[in-house]
Amino acid sequence: MEEKQYMKFLKRRPISQLPIGERMSNDFLIDRTDKRVNIEYGSTGTIVFFMSKTCEKCDFTIISQYSKILYFKTYIFLDADEQFVNDIQQQFPSFQIQKSNLTVLNKELNVEAVPMVYALNKVGQIVGAGIFNTYDSLLRKISPLVEVFGTGRLSHESIS
Repeated sequence: MEEKQYMKFLKRRPISQLPIGERMSNDFLIDRTDKRVNIEYGSTGTIVFFMSKTCEKCDFTIISQYSKILYFKTYIFLDADEQFVNDIQQQFPSFQIQKSNLTVLNKELNVEAVPMVYALNKVGQIVGAGIFNTYDSLLRKISPLVEVFGTGRLSHESIS
């Protein structure tokens, strides 16, 4: 067994996340200035993204695809400078965009890697989660909400 000690460094450490079925706190710290956020859960569910400006896998074209097809209440916690956060807010005006710090989010919500997504039902229970790098992998992570609520738009909501 000792001759294979070197191999332990070749294995990828699994990304830890909050467990499916657990409730995600709707009130948590998002930066080092002790700024807190309060998530409001949507009636068809809520999608929560964690992204970073410096992450090469954080592809905002995937978020753009999502925004054209799905209408769940959506939050993006973004580790970036103020200007970048403002640019993303202008690109996605219906989303709640929050300038955040990944180190703080890791302590608060176990966000170890980005891009990460959580799909929450209307009471904040996690029904899907994980890292994603394509639109298809994003859909797989949030599929429990999509399977139940389709696009996430209620029938009485107007199309804008």
